[in-house]
Amino acid sequence: MKKHILAGLALCAAAGAQAAPGQWKGFVGIAVTGGGETLTEVPYDNGDVQDIRSGGLVDVKGGFEWRQSGSPFALQGSLGYHVDRSSASNGSVRFERFPIELLGFWDVAPNLRLGAGLRYAANARLRASGAGLQFASNSDLSASGGVVLEGEYLFSPHFGLSLRAVSERYKFDNSAKADGDHLGVRFSYYF
Repeated sequence: MKKHILAGLALCAAAGAQAAPGQWKGFVGIAVTGGGETLTEVPYDNGDVQDIRSGGLVDVKGGFEWRQSGSPFALQGSLGYHVDRSSASNGSVRFERFPIELLGFWDVAPNLRLGAGLRYAANARLRASGAGLQFASNSDLSASGGVVLEGEYLFSPHFGLSLRAVSERYKFDNSAKADGDHLGVRFSYYF
């Protein structure tokens, strides 16, 4: 995982180095996502069942954005943690990955921008503990590079709300494949 994170940081740094002087700002964001395939179902004693999906559920990230002064274009790089989890007092099951994204944005209106770019979900894995081992086995997954489309409305220079679509694929050690396509709503704070 360290090599994927270092590669992502190197990519962001290289993009910034090529960009010459401009405006840098950091950001943090949190998204709720849904979609993908059901990797496993976790039943509870009360009859409820929770699906662990390849496109869910919470995605937190942080990164940097660079914009040439006066330009309608911006370049954004980020590292994140994306997880879908079910837990109880006697065990848990979770699907987690560490996405690295590089997106380009274009201002289409004063407070609205559209973006597109690439995503790689590093260190994707399905993990279970305790009673969760009845419903899932610990597995490492490999991810193919994905594509991101995003529209963001900026309420102010510091706060934004995005709608995003991601297309990505995963493969288990046994060569079984899972569709990780998902939609999400993200809230971001820029500093």
